[in-house]
Amino acid sequence: MSMFSSTNQRTAPTLVSLLALLLTGVGCEVPRADDSAQQAVMHDLAYEVMLPLNGEVEDEALALAAAVGAFCDAPNDEALAAAQDAWRAARVPWKRAEAFRFGPAEDLRLGSAIDFWPVRPDSVESAITAAPVPVTPEHIASLGTSAKGMPALEYLLFDPAGALEGSDEVAKRRCSFARALGDTIGKDATTLHQAWSPEGGAFVDQVALAGAGSKLFATGQDGVARVVNLVISILHQISEKKLGGPLGVSTGAAPDSTAIESRFSDNSTEDLLNNLRGIEEIYLGQHGEHSGKGLSSLVRPKSAPIDDAVRNAIEDAKAKAAAIPGPLRLAIVNDAAAVQAALDSAKALRRLFTADVASVLGVSVTLSDSDGD
Repeated sequence: MSMFSSTNQRTAPTLVSLLALLLTGVGCEVPRADDSAQQAVMHDLAYEVMLPLNGEVEDEALALAAAVGAFCDAPNDEALAAAQDAWRAARVPWKRAEAFRFGPAEDLRLGSAIDFWPVRPDSVESAITAAPVPVTPEHIASLGTSAKGMPALEYLLFDPAGALEGSDEVAKRRCSFARALGDTIGKDATTLHQAWSPEGGAFVDQVALAGAGSKLFATGQDGVARVVNLVISILHQISEKKLGGPLGVSTGAAPDSTAIESRFSDNSTEDLLNNLRGIEEIYLGQHGEHSGKGLSSLVRPKSAPIDDAVRNAIEDAKAKAAAIPGPLRLAIVNDAAAVQAALDSAKALRRLFTADVASVLGVSVTLSDSDGD
């Protein structure tokens, strides 16, 4: 009996130690999956697509502010047309960047401050009436999102009801408000770019260093998952809000032109096309002269047919959007079939990302809704 007890006392600590090692992982290495391909994609998307686009957002927003100021200094038809052109130009990088609207745009609430839509003219008119003279960017910053940003400025630049021309005090007040809107948009765009810039808040490196020191993404795969879900999110907005809502299919109601993005400028289809171009740039890893690895470089080695299908679906969605005849506000009534075709194509692209791309890349889709079909 004493011999048995002695042996048991000697072996018990050894078993406990082995169990502790198994539970804690001390003394053994668990192989980590190779994340280098995902890390490379995140680096290139950050520096070849996301950062350049945010720089262009700032450049075009500042040019818009200058154009609105020039018009208010010397109101005439030529200056108004220049301000309208500047507004449209500012929409190009802004709408493309919606394909990855996260980080500072959300954290600093700059996305809604710059682009809350559809615009509410009553809110804008009330804000003009109550504004001090001269109107300052600080005052604009204090307003609710429905009375500021690009949509509010669009209403003032393009709609006859929001007309800025005239030499009376009412016209001067309205132009002062428009000038402050432009200055605030420029200031917000600068804040956004600085937050991304390596010389500023360096958010670009939180994206670029996914899995290699980023505090935001522990692995490159975490970053890729976020990007895929951002693309799915903008495709959801395109199908359900930008097309389905105005057409009435998302609401079960009659077509509603007041639900259309950029309806006063009739820039709605171009906004939509730039959303799709932004998705394409994220997928291919290319923007203008900038080129790197995009999501396609991860998809194609696993499934060339899925990669081909996504590329073709992007082209089809762009073609269907471009084929919408005339202004979207009229097409939803007069050419509903063409708008429906664009909607169906956007949904098809969304299904590819939600099912095929997410599956082949091992991404969990976080958008918790049905496809709307």
